[in-house]
Amino acid sequence: MTKIYQQMIQDVPILEVIPEDAFHKQLPLVIFYHGWRSSKELVLTQARKLAQKNIRVVLPDAMNHGQRLADVSSIPSFTFWNSIQGNLTEYSLIRDYYSNKDLIKDNKIGVGGYSMGAMTTGALLTAHPEITAATIIMGTPDLSTYARLVRRDAKRRGIYVPDDLEQLTSWINTYDLSQHPEKIAHRPLLFWHGTDDYRIPYRQSKDFFDRIHNESYADQVAFITGYKAGHLVEPRLMDKVANFFEYYLE
Repeated sequence: MTKIYQQMIQDVPILEVIPEDAFHKQLPLVIFYHGWRSSKELVLTQARKLAQKNIRVVLPDAMNHGQRLADVSSIPSFTFWNSIQGNLTEYSLIRDYYSNKDLIKDNKIGVGGYSMGAMTTGALLTAHPEITAATIIMGTPDLSTYARLVRRDAKRRGIYVPDDLEQLTSWINTYDLSQHPEKIAHRPLLFWHGTDDYRIPYRQSKDFFDRIHNESYADQVAFITGYKAGHLVEPRLMDKVANFFEYYLE
């Protein structure tokens, strides 16, 4: 059995999912991020599967999502990148909240997410060496290439894109895992991506893995291909994610 607690960490709405009777116990911590136009409630099934592995799971609502729902800017991807930047800004707030309460067992911290949340995960790996293990599920580690793709597509369709949008979102390069792959630093990292993903190109993730998998820093990186799979997570994949974190955070 698992228990779900709804609370605020400063101004971040979260759901905390834990094994029953474990609220005050030290447990490995997994922060798991939802996707674009989704919410923390929509990743509860994944969280329950993780909590059943004796893990404390925290599900934040990203800026502009869930309890913080806001209109999407007409400028292509601007709200999207703002939401990821918010996740990056608030990660340390969430980590410190549990660390200060001495609730993180052996300093084991996992980070994962779907789609936009997976892109958040890759970005966090570039800046936070304390992360023990991570999963990038149907999200690209190549943020800058994805950003260029969105800008080109918008211009092709005649949608207004500011000439300086790349400069306005220049922080992306600092947190782009494809530009700083050595930051993986031997940590366990699991990719999953479907070949028929119509939202985030499969090749961006697979090409990154093919480029780095023989490097020493990537000795614990694994890639699972979802053949003919689209932009959707099924229960069997959720089980794989839960088993991955159980193994590396035990």
